[in-house]
Amino acid sequence: MNEPHEISDRICHLAELGFEIARPNGYKPHAVERLFRESVKAVTELRGAELSKCDYKSMISGRIQKTIDRMAEGQAFIPDKTGIDARADEFAEYFVKVILNEICGGKTGRLKKMSNNLADGYYSATLSIRRMYWNEKNLNVKGNSQKEEI
Repeated sequence: MNEPHEISDRICHLAELGFEIARPNGYKPHAVERLFRESVKAVTELRGAELSKCDYKSMISGRIQKTIDRMAEGQAFIPDKTGIDARADEFAEYFVKVILNEICGGKTGRLKKMSNNLADGYYSATLSIRRMYWNEKNLNVKGNSQKEEI
């Protein structure tokens, strides 16, 4: 969130924030999209009750933190539980600011209607981020093994 993102990067940036919280195993959509879907539920299950930005952020962050605790080992890798609350807060703040308020105009009904399409983008962006992560990691391992041979 330190640098401004282009309009087309909004879902991708949210996926980057989510990847720092939990790295999904496999390709099952329910696992890859879980943080996004839980965030949508935190907002839309209020049945239209209007809350402040801070309240939405708190509900989303709390739901994400509880979701992380409930995730099975086979569903996702949690890179570091230390500071998970701060990363969940950052994800939640961005979700409220960009997804709920900018893309959906602050309307929870619109968020619910758009959630499947937005989740598709989140899914694709997360898989792309994971692919880049593993490509980079494998290059580093390959580079280190070549250095050892010399």
